[in-house]
Amino acid sequence: MKPLVIGLGNPLRGDDSAGQRAAELSFHCIAPGGADVRLCHQLTPELAELLARASLAIFVDARDGGEPGSVCALRASSYGETRHTHFLTPGALLQLTRTLYGRAPQAWLVTVSAAQFEFGAPLSPEVEAALPELVERICALVAAEGALPEMPCAS
Repeated sequence: MKPLVIGLGNPLRGDDSAGQRAAELSFHCIAPGGADVRLCHQLTPELAELLARASLAIFVDARDGGEPGSVCALRASSYGETRHTHFLTPGALLQLTRTLYGRAPQAWLVTVSAAQFEFGAPLSPEVEAALPELVERICALVAAEGALPEMPCAS
């Protein structure tokens, strides 16, 4: 078993692509073969099988609200379900995984506050500047096997 990093978002909607971009960049600081990295527009039930085989799950996404560019990292079960913008939340996907496969990994949600979600827009300067911190947190979680303190989201 190895960690699973899931980068979420739409690469055609400005800051919504931050989760996928950070997951891609994490390849540079994770040892070869040290994690399975997947890029997805949104969470789907099909990911449950991958989660069941993972030692750790890290969901990476942009979030609406907060100071643009601010990064937070919470255990997935701690994350307020109503604040997540995707239909299937990390918590619901983890519960599905437990139901179907009898286990689910420890899981984290690492997010960055977005400035804009406009079609065709590039990353905002604030989110672009936050990518190194986002990637560093992903890589630190993989290296520590999830044994790090949470980084609460600023309101």
